[in-house]
Amino acid sequence: MRHLAPTALLLASAVRLSAQVPAPAPLDWWSDDSSRVAFVTAHGQARHYPNLVIWALTDSLDPGWFPPFADSLATSLSALRALLGGPYSWQRIGHRPLVYYLSPGRFISHATGQDTVFISLGHVRRGWAPFLHEGAHELLAPPPPFSPFEYPDSLAAEQAAARFPFWLSEGMPDYLAQAIVQVTGFREGDVFAIGGLPKVDSTCHARLSGHPRRAEIAAKVGGLGRLEALFTTERQEVAPTFYACSQSFTKYLVDRVGLGAMVALFPRVPDGTWLADLETRAGAPLPVLRRAWLAALHIPDDTPD
Repeated sequence: MRHLAPTALLLASAVRLSAQVPAPAPLDWWSDDSSRVAFVTAHGQARHYPNLVIWALTDSLDPGWFPPFADSLATSLSALRALLGGPYSWQRIGHRPLVYYLSPGRFISHATGQDTVFISLGHVRRGWAPFLHEGAHELLAPPPPFSPFEYPDSLAAEQAAARFPFWLSEGMPDYLAQAIVQVTGFREGDVFAIGGLPKVDSTCHARLSGHPRRAEIAAKVGGLGRLEALFTTERQEVAPTFYACSQSFTKYLVDRVGLGAMVALFPRVPDGTWLADLETRAGAPLPVLRRAWLAALHIPDDTPD
């Protein structure tokens, strides 16, 4: 047997370890949406409200639970629209109802930007489903292209993603959902066990302070561009902290400039003027606001501006 020097042994061990750990793979939770619609509409039934259409598979849920649940969701969506104000001329959805599909299969619940929300049936049964969060995404969407994936080519999408405030795009729906929970008592799924608005700051502090990827996550909360790990098989490593802190920072800004001012940023995201508008209303540059928020949470700021 040929004997290796200590350095060579370390290198060989590292090679074996890296070969055993697969590289993060991209996630795709949209590609099966048309199949989900076809399956649920073929084997399910819908309940209709002025602001909501909700589809579920026949006999997939307790018939004594589903109707009152749908009633409570419709009531909470009305409260959400009222909290947002409007309808505004920039809202993509206008007066149209939100359409929910409660679908079987393993996937991440998501909004589509087309007045439609897909919710994992498994998450509904476990009480994890983010009904109001995903509905808020639809109510906050201005005309396309808004999200980076709506741009017509890959270069335009990359440029849009580099300047897109993903923390605001996720933090505001979380904030709105939890604000409505406090009003209506709706059983919104707490996907990342944040604990609602009363606990969001302490949850962010606990998770971000001790996270091995703290600098990477913190740089995107209050920054531009997306946290790439959220869109790969590493999502679960970073999402609980990113979502808690995005909601916390959004809450900090709502307390400073008001909810209406924060909602008004969304139609200004595509042309980039949202940032100047926020800084003017808040009376400080975004990096200063971010540092003040971190200081209020007693979290050290070790990321560059």
